[in-house]
Amino acid sequence: MEKKIIEQLKKDLRIAVEKKDFAKMQEICRILNLDYSEYDYKYFTNGLTGFPSIDQVWLKYYREGAFEKANDIPEGKTVWDVIEEKLEEYSGVPAIEYFKTVISREDFAKEVYKWARAFRAMGVEEDEMVPFYGPGFPDTYAMALGLNMIGAKAYFLKLKIDPKSLAEETKDAKIAVVYDGMWPLVGYEFSKPRFKKVLVATTSDALPSPKKQILSFKAAIDARKQKFKIPDDPKYVTLDKVKAIADFYTGEVKVPFKPERPTFITSSSGTTVNGIVKGTMATNESTISQFYMGHYSDIQYYPGDRCLCHFPPTASTALNMLFLVALFKGETVVLDPRVSEKDFYNQLTKLNINMTISTGKAWEAFFNRVGAEMEAGKKFDFHYAKGWTVGGEGTDVKKMLKWYEIMRKAHAEHMLYSGYGLSELFSAAAAEVETARYDFSKSIMSVGVPYAGMTVGVYDKDGNELPYNTRGELRIKSKSAMKGYYNKPELTEKIKQGDQIITGDMGEIDENGFIYVWGRMTDSIKVPGTGEDLYLFDVANKIKEDDTIDDAIVLAMPTEDNEYNLVAHIVWNKDVADDEFKPVNIEMLNSMLVDYLPAGVTLNTYAEHETMIPYSPTTLKTDKNGMAAQKNGYVQLIDGKLRKVEFVPSDNVKYKISVLPEEKVLTR
Repeated sequence: MEKKIIEQLKKDLRIAVEKKDFAKMQEICRILNLDYSEYDYKYFTNGLTGFPSIDQVWLKYYREGAFEKANDIPEGKTVWDVIEEKLEEYSGVPAIEYFKTVISREDFAKEVYKWARAFRAMGVEEDEMVPFYGPGFPDTYAMALGLNMIGAKAYFLKLKIDPKSLAEETKDAKIAVVYDGMWPLVGYEFSKPRFKKVLVATTSDALPSPKKQILSFKAAIDARKQKFKIPDDPKYVTLDKVKAIADFYTGEVKVPFKPERPTFITSSSGTTVNGIVKGTMATNESTISQFYMGHYSDIQYYPGDRCLCHFPPTASTALNMLFLVALFKGETVVLDPRVSEKDFYNQLTKLNINMTISTGKAWEAFFNRVGAEMEAGKKFDFHYAKGWTVGGEGTDVKKMLKWYEIMRKAHAEHMLYSGYGLSELFSAAAAEVETARYDFSKSIMSVGVPYAGMTVGVYDKDGNELPYNTRGELRIKSKSAMKGYYNKPELTEKIKQGDQIITGDMGEIDENGFIYVWGRMTDSIKVPGTGEDLYLFDVANKIKEDDTIDDAIVLAMPTEDNEYNLVAHIVWNKDVADDEFKPVNIEMLNSMLVDYLPAGVTLNTYAEHETMIPYSPTTLKTDKNGMAAQKNGYVQLIDGKLRKVEFVPSDNVKYKISVLPEEKVLTR
């Protein structure tokens, strides 16, 4: 049956339910091959069709008419037009705080205009792409909005980008912006003749004297020591010198609005296939839609509050949710481009941050430290926490409840929120809000309810929508959907169908509208003999049911003896202190997994981690690539003893397991 017919039938079912036309309901159920008696009991008697995308039960948490208002964006306006209005509306609130340097909204607007003129003076044309490589500074964001004003687009490149991808993604550019501290990583490409000008950004940009001169001098000394000095050539110019030419351009800078014109390009990580770098193109319309959807979803942004923006703008979460949305909602962006466990702790405890978003691993490290310091007698006061949010990568129920307790002890009035999004929607898709907090009724942590203005459903492999509490692939229809991947139309077609995004995430939706994300659909192996999918996050969740385990990640590690071999990276519960008990605990895990795993699939090899699963220092997400590359540091239970084992490559895809000498039995 054609999808258009199915969608119309679901709409007809909605009308039949509203009219209590049971004959019509029964007829439609027959056509859709649904069990009428089951649906009658579970859904129809409650005024539901059973299809989340039709019922949109999450709208009950929002203001009346929120869906329509969220999609009623102003016509003919650019992102800069909208942000400029908000800068004026909240003129008494600083725009940016950057290492104690405060930039007013008026001064930030002047910087945006200055950069628009500077780019025009350099010859940047409408629809031209300018790549950026490096962290985010005040000038970074002013430049991006200046480019938007003149009809050009900023491409915030993935920081861990390989040479081939860097060449491909920047092949259409003639002007680039590069952070001097990261020049050794990409200088080989930006030194090529096709780049007419390279704008060199530094940490000291936007800082006042004498701090600026001191940092600039230190950077020059470091560059000389490390021998990565940027060539002394007129092609490479500092931001100050570029801004100095702005006044030489006296023409018009604002260009006429053009429908579906790309504005910003950020780098997608969630749907990356085979390591391909994918730049997701947002348009004026999709970006402004995000502003309006967030606003009518009553997200936790309040005028005069402080929003920490610490991730680089290559992530749409940073560019949109932590910068643009903060300005739109009248907040001050506390811009601190340092990304590390230590920095995150200092930022949250010393800067009075009201709102921020970070990964589950970043929050875990933060609360582990806070909890330990509380036990040692240190006092904390988190009364200012209004919108601290887990996003980018979630967490589990056990950890969230533990963090809630720490926040209560620290006098927080608002507990941590959970959210979900993806670059293909220019960031957010769902979140907890004050009127919709998760009740922990399921073992998996919810990521909240869909944004007002979005239509969300769960689908099977054939594209048929599934009812509530059924796992399948999340698909989202939204005006904030990307225009496409930059220069990758084939990949775009696989992910974007009309204005619907195929997320690649396995999820489910309950009758209250809460979304649960289990993991990536590709995080699986085929079960031998049946060809069915075994999801590795399900195996990890099974392991975490054991009270001795605090966290677990399961990965495929095919061996010569069994191509369906799995390994688990585990973190023991802190109550499991002595190694003498670990063989017993491992034996229990092995027994549980033998009963749980399908025939032919094995898991009896473990890598232990001290306090938490490793994460990437650049993204603060679980470092699955690093763990997949790990070949030693594993243990197996052999004849009642824990023995160290390692994986020895035997060909491109399989390994031999080598048991190390017994004197290397794991001890602590």
